[in-house]
Amino acid sequence: MKKILIVEDEAELANNISEILSNLEYHVAGIVDNAASALRFLEDNEVDLVLMDILIHGDLDGIDLAYKIREKYSLPIVFSTAYSGTEYLERISSDIHEGYLLKPFTLDSLKTAVFFGLKRHGEKSSREAKPKGSLKIMDKGYLVPVPHTEIVYLQADGLYTRVFTKAKSYLVRDILKGFEEKLPAEQFLRVHKSYLVNVSFIVSFNAKKINLGDTSIPIRRGLYRELMDKMNV
Repeated sequence: MKKILIVEDEAELANNISEILSNLEYHVAGIVDNAASALRFLEDNEVDLVLMDILIHGDLDGIDLAYKIREKYSLPIVFSTAYSGTEYLERISSDIHEGYLLKPFTLDSLKTAVFFGLKRHGEKSSREAKPKGSLKIMDKGYLVPVPHTEIVYLQADGLYTRVFTKAKSYLVRDILKGFEEKLPAEQFLRVHKSYLVNVSFIVSFNAKKINLGDTSIPIRRGLYRELMDKMNV
């Protein structure tokens, strides 16, 4: 029987979800309402899937918690949220989860999300090993391990650096050169004095700029040929 951890700050809803999952023949391993409790629970208990609200109690939201879980555990995560706007859903559209539920959800949608969350994670685990390497970032007093594969680009901002991931951005008190020395050279390229880019997110480029989906970044003079070699063009 698959064991599920529920991370939900609405007690009544959490209990309802627990009852439904039990009726679907899942074992609810525990119910917590904040990141610290979730991490403590995972240290002492085996879990097959985490069903998690994005807005939870405490300083870390569900997205930050997902990063911390993925750093230590190979677990599928299914988010639940009451927000259906495109901008909000894009924020959680990343490799840190296997699905999401829009509140209020039905028994069928919950059943489907959990089933496919477990299935997708199993398929992904069989295809490839879990990516290694992460950047440790202090955010709101907590150390958040951000996988290298989640970082899209970094931008210099005076004595600070803005780190843009697929889910959110962080402002860190360290110069860009410091990050350049920490990140793997085969994956990240200093394309401009103010930008360090994860080359795997480059959609297109020319002699003047790089396109990273909706974001365009200037490139320094003379980099075009080096970038072509890096991209094996």
